[in-house]
Amino acid sequence: MGQPVIKPITINDETKKTGLVNNSYYAISKNNNKTINQLKKLKWYMLDSASQKTDGFADTVRQFWINFNTVSTLEKDTTLILKLGGKNEETSLYEYKNKELVLLGRTGFGSRITDLSVKSDYWRVYLPIKKQRTQHFYLLISKYQYNIIYQWPYLETFDTAYKEKVDELITSPASFKNLKLWVAGFYFAVFIYCCLKYFLQRRVKSYLYCALASIWLFLRYSLQVDALVFEVNWLPWLNNDFIFLLSFIPQSIFYILFLSEFLQVRQNRFLNLFVKICLVQWLLMLIIMPVHFVWPEQSIITKIFWKYNVLPFLILLLLLSYYTRPKPNRGYLKFAFIGLVTLSAAFIFVVVPKWLYFNSYLPHWYYHLNNQYDLITLAFVVDTILFLTALAYKDRLDELERINLKIKNAENEHKILRLQMNPHFIFNCLNSINLYIEQNNSVLASNYLSKFSQLMRLSLAHSRKEKIILSEEIKTIKLYLEMETMRFKGKLKYTFEMEDTVDVDFIEIPPMLIQPYIENAVWHGLMHKKEGGEILINISQNFAKQTLLITIRDNGIGRAKAAELNSKAAEKEKSYGTLITGERIANFNKEFNTDTQIHTEDLYNDENQAIGTLVLISIHLT
Repeated sequence: MGQPVIKPITINDETKKTGLVNNSYYAISKNNNKTINQLKKLKWYMLDSASQKTDGFADTVRQFWINFNTVSTLEKDTTLILKLGGKNEETSLYEYKNKELVLLGRTGFGSRITDLSVKSDYWRVYLPIKKQRTQHFYLLISKYQYNIIYQWPYLETFDTAYKEKVDELITSPASFKNLKLWVAGFYFAVFIYCCLKYFLQRRVKSYLYCALASIWLFLRYSLQVDALVFEVNWLPWLNNDFIFLLSFIPQSIFYILFLSEFLQVRQNRFLNLFVKICLVQWLLMLIIMPVHFVWPEQSIITKIFWKYNVLPFLILLLLLSYYTRPKPNRGYLKFAFIGLVTLSAAFIFVVVPKWLYFNSYLPHWYYHLNNQYDLITLAFVVDTILFLTALAYKDRLDELERINLKIKNAENEHKILRLQMNPHFIFNCLNSINLYIEQNNSVLASNYLSKFSQLMRLSLAHSRKEKIILSEEIKTIKLYLEMETMRFKGKLKYTFEMEDTVDVDFIEIPPMLIQPYIENAVWHGLMHKKEGGEILINISQNFAKQTLLITIRDNGIGRAKAAELNSKAAEKEKSYGTLITGERIANFNKEFNTDTQIHTEDLYNDENQAIGTLVLISIHLT
């Protein structure tokens, strides 16, 4: 009870490494005691081997003091290194001089970077030793919550500390700082990639949540190695360690939102409810975190929240692992499944033994593996890579689905346009038949009906096809022209010219592509001429450009004169066939990636008088 008498630690030329066990006392402090009178009121206990083997402090203990003396036999002043045995929030070293405590230095992960005694070192603090003197030191340690087994500090010389540091780097599979920097860089790259996918390609929420989770992971690992520094003088509690611990909350929230959106858990009522419970739990952690920093003596509910905050998240990972097990027609889920199983296994391996207090029963290799590798970080990286692969896989499937949908829409448009073409053509033919009936010419009417039935049979057969061979189209055109020749009573003449190199039984074109332009030439160009007219149809092939050239030339009155003679309504009615054909050609080009073009030209003589119309159809052969 009270301030004890302590056997001093001897510092001489042979001193290399000396532990504080059996050479110091400790006292638990619930308040931030900073005066010697306050320290004298504490209960001090001998720090011996028995103390080191205990299970440590109670959960509510966040702060304790260590009291030790040193006596130097050296002939000159020197400086030793006080090495901390565990990861502490903050450690302050004081020397008792002139009946007061004098601050010598600070360290610990909760310290401000500018306040560290040893630059960029959260484990060590300088200990000045005066020659031929006895010195009295106090060490105030603020430990992290639930550090069940604590290792006590020890003194070492500079060369021992340097060798120890080198050995840590050599025995470690990779530099801790370099590894965290690589992980931070990886998540920053993921953040950029997801932002580009979200803003430039498609506004898919999965990419947005993945980007937000990644930027917090980047912030977390950057703060862990001080690549980024957040410290302001007017907020002394705001430091890298506080933001580092706090960053796990938004990271988890956005990661859960990402899983919910990507895996469509809204379709499962139970999973959707559990996701909402997890989100509420992490929002409550935003309140618990400041309480943890401000009030060490927490309520039982606060302690449970703090210690088991990852438990709902782990249960969610296990549930989603079962939910995303590989299913037919959802191949991308196998990547998500492997990622979730990897992350779940890492959490179970690392945190479950701590929850069940199994640490003392586990083999040595378990501790070695946990110390050498940050398994949860590696699992998160693997999980992210697998989920990005799943996202890319799903994007590809969605893109193929959109392409198939466009093709089906184009096919439906083709069918609709062909159905529109048939009534239009039938209407014109029936007008011709009606004319013969009015003239009481039953023989011509019967002959015309016979040809009309043949034409309708061909038209119905062609209407179900995307393409027909050229010979079938020519057969339809000739049948139509024979019918129109009968109607015009011999005033209509037509000529077919075709190069011998054109393989009419091999080349395929869209059905009823040429007939509307021939019909247009008859009705608009020749029907207004008393003496009738002639239509010349020429079919050739350009092998260099892989195109079929169809020329339709008439010696009618021309488009300008026809526009004057026909009313606006009649013009719309008569030109409907070519309008539909133009739409069909546009869809045909999109569907088959071709370059079919229609060029119409008015023909004039030397006196600038209209002498007909020329239509050039260029079909790209695939």
